[in-house]
Amino acid sequence: MKAAITGSLVVSALLCGLSAGVARADALTPIRFVYDWAGADHELIPLVVGQEKGFYQQAGLDVKVIFPPDSQTTARMLALGQADVGLNATTDIVFAADQGLPVIAVGLYSQHNNWGLFTRPGVPISLKDLKGKSIAIYTDSWSKAMLPFVLKAAGLQENDVRLIIAQDDDVPLLLSGKVDIATNTSNFLIPSVELAQSKTPGALIGKQAGVPDVPVWAYTASTRYLQEHPDTAKKWMQATIKATEWAAAHPQQAAEMLHTAYPDSGSVALSTRAWQIIAPDMKGPQGYMMQNDDNWLPIARALKATGQINSVLPANKYYTNQLVK
Repeated sequence: MKAAITGSLVVSALLCGLSAGVARADALTPIRFVYDWAGADHELIPLVVGQEKGFYQQAGLDVKVIFPPDSQTTARMLALGQADVGLNATTDIVFAADQGLPVIAVGLYSQHNNWGLFTRPGVPISLKDLKGKSIAIYTDSWSKAMLPFVLKAAGLQENDVRLIIAQDDDVPLLLSGKVDIATNTSNFLIPSVELAQSKTPGALIGKQAGVPDVPVWAYTASTRYLQEHPDTAKKWMQATIKATEWAAAHPQQAAEMLHTAYPDSGSVALSTRAWQIIAPDMKGPQGYMMQNDDNWLPIARALKATGQINSVLPANKYYTNQLVK
């Protein structure tokens, strides 16, 4: 669901120009954050804002961002001790638990499922009209878990539609008319279409598409790191929440900070619009990051139903709220 973007592999927290009350560089505790993709995009905004605005430094932390070679490696880097905290698709966390990897979700990135079906601007879309349509999908675990819900809600079998594998970005396939429908999350697809055509695509998102209202991404950590450095992990979480709140209130400034730190992350206009779409989904009834069993068990059941994991584990194997309580 993310276009391949090349960028710097590691960026150090900026320490210059901070107030005298901020801890000195040699007194900061290092913490390694591994992203869920090989390059930066708008979902990295909280981390960049935390660095640029000094929220991490004020908490006594020197946060370094690491980019994995691909989206499948983040959990393994955490499990192997090559990073301390990170960002993962929720399906990846369920996979990690199924494989016995010492990785757990410590806070929800977004509270809701904003994955869905999209058509070209002006083209209507309805579940009852899906039969015979060509649908661009990705081969990731999330798409595999969500598609059966869509087909069931539409009363269809897989052979009632034509599934087209999107190798990279499905927006060009959609806008060129090579597919009738694209699958993606709203924060990635809608801004791309709007910037290309100055119009909003047709959409069925979340429950409208027949899929469960579960989070798409979560912040994660090595369970070993949580046991050995609980106070540092809590400081990181609280600073990240502060950064998220600030970025939600200042979307364009936050996007400009991202573009300055990572010029290859996309235009300021694209990142601003994408951030405006996803930021409201980050705060739930209990605030930022808080999780519950209903965020996780439907995902695990969906992955088991599609044969992607062996069994559904107790929800506390997937998440903990210890950093936000």
